[in-house]
Amino acid sequence: MSDPLRDQLQHTFGLDDFRPAQREVIEDIMAGKDVLCVMPTGAGKSLCYQFPAAIGGGLTLVVSPLISLMSDQVRQLRDEGIPACLLNSTVSGAVRREIYDEIRNGFEGLLYVAPERFVMDDFVELMQAVKPKIFAVDEAHCVSMWGHDFRREYMRLREFREKLGDPPCIALTATATEDVREEIITNLGLRDPSVVVTGFDRPNLSYQCRPARPSVKIGELSDIFRKEPGSGIVYCSTRKNVDEVTTKLSEQLKDRSVFAYHAGMDQAARTANQQRFMNTPGAVAVATNAFGMGINKPDIRLVVHYNIPANIEAYYQEAGRAGRDGRPARCIILFSYADRHTQEFLIDKTGEENPDANFEALETLKQHAHEKLERLIRYCQRQVCRRRMILDYFGDESPVTDCRCDICLGHEQLAAAHADTDGEIVIPDELVLLVRKILSAIARMNGKFGVGMVAEVLKGEESEKLARWGLQNLSVFGLLRELPTKRIMAMIYRVIDVGLAQQRNPPGVVGRPVVELTGPGVAVMKAQELPPVSLVDLLPRKDDFSSKGTGTVRKKRYEAQASEMNADAQSRFEMLRKLRARLAVEKQVPTYVIFHDSVLRSIAEADPKDEAGLSKIKGMGTFKLQEYGPMVLEALQSQ
Repeated sequence: MSDPLRDQLQHTFGLDDFRPAQREVIEDIMAGKDVLCVMPTGAGKSLCYQFPAAIGGGLTLVVSPLISLMSDQVRQLRDEGIPACLLNSTVSGAVRREIYDEIRNGFEGLLYVAPERFVMDDFVELMQAVKPKIFAVDEAHCVSMWGHDFRREYMRLREFREKLGDPPCIALTATATEDVREEIITNLGLRDPSVVVTGFDRPNLSYQCRPARPSVKIGELSDIFRKEPGSGIVYCSTRKNVDEVTTKLSEQLKDRSVFAYHAGMDQAARTANQQRFMNTPGAVAVATNAFGMGINKPDIRLVVHYNIPANIEAYYQEAGRAGRDGRPARCIILFSYADRHTQEFLIDKTGEENPDANFEALETLKQHAHEKLERLIRYCQRQVCRRRMILDYFGDESPVTDCRCDICLGHEQLAAAHADTDGEIVIPDELVLLVRKILSAIARMNGKFGVGMVAEVLKGEESEKLARWGLQNLSVFGLLRELPTKRIMAMIYRVIDVGLAQQRNPPGVVGRPVVELTGPGVAVMKAQELPPVSLVDLLPRKDDFSSKGTGTVRKKRYEAQASEMNADAQSRFEMLRKLRARLAVEKQVPTYVIFHDSVLRSIAEADPKDEAGLSKIKGMGTFKLQEYGPMVLEALQSQ
């Protein structure tokens, strides 16, 4: 049976089928409904408004704060034969007038604009006259005070939309918790919207966190990139760090192109570096966290946070630049406590540029930002699956399988190291005893005290506070006297992390959680069950569990994920990449605008002999078949 929407998708975009939820969003927009669309980076959000714009006629107005991403998308749409143009600070007055004339004369396609454009009366008058058919708001979390990238200019979008006669609105973002989603709906004035949340899981990404003192970070960073020949991004918290890291990394990686990118640079220099990064294989971009690059390069294999980001939403979006092609990629935080002070300084400066800001609202906002920073630091410190922590943060209950984060790979190695000849896991007796001591202390304190008090009891602290509660008389008092109190606290948090204990706020109390046992914790305490082998690093470190060994396992597992081609297909693939590079230079566009690696890989493996065979390749639409098909077939035949 014919499927008109899918036929249009194949004909216009060269895609075989819709990704999850794309069709539902597109159908709602085409039916005139408002939609809030939350999809992870790389899941195909842009198609949700590009498709209706391409086949439905009329003007689609797209609001985006990312100038570089606008340019990439416009080039890619034009290459697909779809009308598109942009208005932002990089456009000259002459070009702007040409675009205005084109719109007045009935332009039907996509017009990308920065939100600052709405303060310009001539633009508002023009849009009121032509009446856009669809109003798309990209990076919609920018409209929320509780989001990670609030933009004051986004607050005028509702007013602007009303002036245009309330066209159907689609708001799109990759990072929105439930409270942010509610604020987006309110601040944009979405009417009974369809809310589509496809989930936040990126199973091809390997999330990692490495403790690194400031003095060793450059060395760590250089080693990471020497082992990864693919393109990468390094995010820094300040412009000064961007400049320093770019200089030092360039000295360390003499065979690699390293480009700086931050808001303090000249616009022409930023644009030039952006384009060189997009077009240079194995390039490294160094950018500020806050500025946001809007990178649309599908083959980024590595994203490293040289400094910690402000919160998990920012981290998720920035890390999400990796692996947009669906292939394995790594996302690494180089964690240092010194970075925390930088982020706290930036939070405390919030609102300084606006002397008329409401003081109470500003203090609430700062408190919220500090709480989010704490969540990010806990993410870095906890020994829990990092994919699971990210999904839990966004309220996504999707199961996590075959995870390649550093924690899961470390647990995998620990299990292998403690298996006997039959493959059964052997838990050391000293670990069982240590964990039961901790659990017993939690149980004896009857869920009335927090982690700090439990640690002081196990340490055997002599204090007025413990004496007042009679805690020095407990049988568990001083059981871990030989360990520092902070070390004991870290152990208790680990026990919480693996689900043997939990924290909760007592009724009517906020911010002072008590700790209590869970059902599994009771079973371990009573010797009915054994503690998980992942807690074995609570014991004194041994060579078996060194970070070097973990790294070896991680590397093997990572490499095993990469798909392999036979020698002939690999040869064709490399030949097609050279053809694509030549075409990209001729057309002055990024290489992925011609073909993504995944398309070239499919062509190389299929080795089509004629146009009919080439047309069956996923990603080879009618336009690309006509534009590039003869050259591709000629190249294959000459191989």
